[in-house]
Amino acid sequence: MEETTVGIIGGGACGVAALAELMVQLKITGKHKTTQILLIERRSELGVGLAFSTDQPGHLLNTQADLMGIHSFEPKHFSTWLKNHEEDVTHEVKGENTLDDSYTTRRLYGDYIHEQAKYYLNEAKEIGLNIDVIQDEAIDLIPENGHWKIELANEPSRNVDHVILVPGTPKPNNFSEFDELDTYFGFPWPSEPIINGIPKDADVSILGSSLSAIDAIMTLADSGHHGKISLFSLDGLMPRVQPKEESSYERKFLTLACAHQIRRTAWRQPKIKELFRLFQQEAEHYIGHSIDWKKTGRKGIPAQQLLAEDIGIAENGGDAFINILYSLRYEASQIWEWLSVDEKQRFKKWLGSYWTITRHGMPLVNAKRLNELFKDGKLEVNSPMHEVTYDDAKKKFVLEYGDGKRHEASYLINATGPATKIEKMKSTLMQNLLKSGVIETYPVGGIHIDPDKMEVISSKKPHKNLYAAGHICNGILLDVNAVWFNVKSISTLCKHITKNI
Repeated sequence: MEETTVGIIGGGACGVAALAELMVQLKITGKHKTTQILLIERRSELGVGLAFSTDQPGHLLNTQADLMGIHSFEPKHFSTWLKNHEEDVTHEVKGENTLDDSYTTRRLYGDYIHEQAKYYLNEAKEIGLNIDVIQDEAIDLIPENGHWKIELANEPSRNVDHVILVPGTPKPNNFSEFDELDTYFGFPWPSEPIINGIPKDADVSILGSSLSAIDAIMTLADSGHHGKISLFSLDGLMPRVQPKEESSYERKFLTLACAHQIRRTAWRQPKIKELFRLFQQEAEHYIGHSIDWKKTGRKGIPAQQLLAEDIGIAENGGDAFINILYSLRYEASQIWEWLSVDEKQRFKKWLGSYWTITRHGMPLVNAKRLNELFKDGKLEVNSPMHEVTYDDAKKKFVLEYGDGKRHEASYLINATGPATKIEKMKSTLMQNLLKSGVIETYPVGGIHIDPDKMEVISSKKPHKNLYAAGHICNGILLDVNAVWFNVKSISTLCKHITKNI
């Protein structure tokens, strides 16, 4: 029988999840003896990727441990792993809760994924499944006669029958004009260039105020930095603070049933205005009285004031907005799928920033550290940011923001976060695929895929057997930064690959 080869491009968290799930499905269906897997990862260590290769103690996961299992249908696999290693990991578990509800360092999570990678590579030998791990960078993917040719940066190309595209966290290519400057740091990870390249007493400017910026602050704080840190972003909004314990609130208005009722009675997809009205009803039901919605805006309010208030809210179990959005965890992606492209774009424009800071909050332990930096006068947040240039004569970055204000900085960190649009991703592979037409951009972000199969769609160059998961699917899908969602998506695509072998 002819052997089938499946190529997995990317050996980070999603790549290891794909390896594990594909192995399970191949073995159960008896197809493991006639299939081989080619896993391509440019790093020497599988599993850690860019996001989990950090050693910084302040770089924390923003999701509790019992939702971080890398295996589909086993969300508590990671928290179980923590319990089995409790004596060794206690110093990297943050918060006052049980291991299930705790927040761990990214480094520790990287150890967990790496251990899973080693386990499944060993299991492959036991069951007779051939896995070839190549340490190299995939730079292009070319369809040839019903197969795929994977072009590599340093080694000869490899031919495969099916491809799983999971390249991980994409660096942005914005502000690429500063890339050659030693005083510019294009991404918060890895942290070593920032630690080694910025004097401890220097004033530092950071582009962005989201979770990526929080990681950049923690890198500086953990390394003993005592200079002032200034954040600059479009909206000036920092992530909200996650409660000590997640609420068990059950929604009555903003539900799948109510959203589907719109579909079956109006014979169309829901509109954002309709969903927001349901959210308003839900929030007012939660607190038991009407809300003056004009007073709920956060833009223009000092970040230090909002952070102090959010810490108090988190310590008291969260508020209506936080607990309602967190209770949407397993339903939001389905509601998102029901929205038209236009409505998704309206959501991003009208509510996107509030969704992001509320649904993706920071752990309480980091919030308290930021609060102390504010109190000591070592942290500030400025907005809206208009333009960033570099003054060659002064050897300084010039940031224009607010109402005609200017700020000069000797050191600049780009923490605007992973790129959402493909053309903004700093990836040779993704740019080559976009140029050749193998992938197409989705108007809301990421690439065009069939969410039922996780198969890549291209009208310019029709093809089969190319699948994707993770951040590059961020427009069609919603929760692509959540492990539980990504492993669910990976389970789906592995099912279709196994079925077609």
